[in-house]
Amino acid sequence: MAHYLPDYDPFEAIAMYGEDGDTSIGDTTLERIDSNAQHDVEMESEVKGDAGATYVVVDTNVLLGKLTMLQRFVEDLKRASAKLEATVLLIIPGAVLNELDKQKSDKDRGWFARRASEWMAQRVKENPRLLRCQRNNETQKESGNWRTRFRGEILSDRNNDNLILDCAMYFNRLPGRTCLCSLDRNLCTEAESEQIRTISPSSGHDLARFLFGHDMGAFQGHHADYTGMDCIEQDTQDDGMDVDDDSRISLQEAADLLHIQVIDHFTRLLVLLVARIGGSDLDDPGTADGGTSASRYAPKWKQCNKPRHEWDAADCLEYLDNRQKLARTNPRLDLFLSKPYSTPGSRTGKEWSYEAWQTALQTLGGIGETWKEEGITEDVEQVVLHRNLVFGRRVAAAE
Repeated sequence: MAHYLPDYDPFEAIAMYGEDGDTSIGDTTLERIDSNAQHDVEMESEVKGDAGATYVVVDTNVLLGKLTMLQRFVEDLKRASAKLEATVLLIIPGAVLNELDKQKSDKDRGWFARRASEWMAQRVKENPRLLRCQRNNETQKESGNWRTRFRGEILSDRNNDNLILDCAMYFNRLPGRTCLCSLDRNLCTEAESEQIRTISPSSGHDLARFLFGHDMGAFQGHHADYTGMDCIEQDTQDDGMDVDDDSRISLQEAADLLHIQVIDHFTRLLVLLVARIGGSDLDDPGTADGGTSASRYAPKWKQCNKPRHEWDAADCLEYLDNRQKLARTNPRLDLFLSKPYSTPGSRTGKEWSYEAWQTALQTLGGIGETWKEEGITEDVEQVVLHRNLVFGRRVAAAE
């Protein structure tokens, strides 16, 4: 049987990832994460020569489905770093940024992709020695650049898996230890065939014990999280058998957990908005305006001793109201965006009515429109989809 041979070299480099419509990153947040990694080369020799370094290569599905777990792990890691003998660096493969960018407009995954993107951007800005994106030259490809695309390559999810594996293989050859953190069994199997350790953790405690080889009491155990309607528990399976799955949550828990996600995410966006509007005047609000801001008659934000990046939603909203009066609503937006029971009037997600959710989200959207902050308005639209799903199911269940 004759075999067809292409009249071109399938290994000829024809393009670069990120330079065409199929692979370019359109989101400015993700572009910023990538750019920071490419230009922050000061720490390269410091970390890569560390035989005690531990590299954790993070897959897309972990950022989408286990973000809260990863957030808690990073916070616990920061607190426990003085007691650890190893340097831990979370690596986000470049292909993962591309996948997150494509998911941002998805009605099911868009909210989770946006949460992951903003969280990573904050972590990269605050501590690139703890989490950063893969650099272009951190690859096993002969071209020396992971972005190089060859004529024979087909753009697909499978191709992205290969790029994630390539990233893990690169770090696995460095002094220290490397593991792939993924929920994809096939990708984990391939990584293990390349002598790369893998883990699909259910908690930060599991991940820490896997990385450090012993029980780590400083790291939190399993916590339920809202990851979409697939995580909502059903009363029975089709065969009538009860479902027993720790990852399943009730509709009431879904409302509470979605509310916590909203507080965390939009507080982060409001802090960024305030920083953009206030600029250097907010670097030291206690001494702004020649020191007159320290007066007890000054607005609360001028009396605030907290660094700007530690402001909560109420601090940000008070500042924005001082700049341009916000609509007076019931409930007040600052109460809705306060952690449950942290201040009089605050409550859990399930305790806020559908109408209260609607009022709060509309007010947030109005802030985005007023200050031309598209990130806020677009993210509100994504939350509305999940609010409708959770409350729609709750109404149906009550009937």
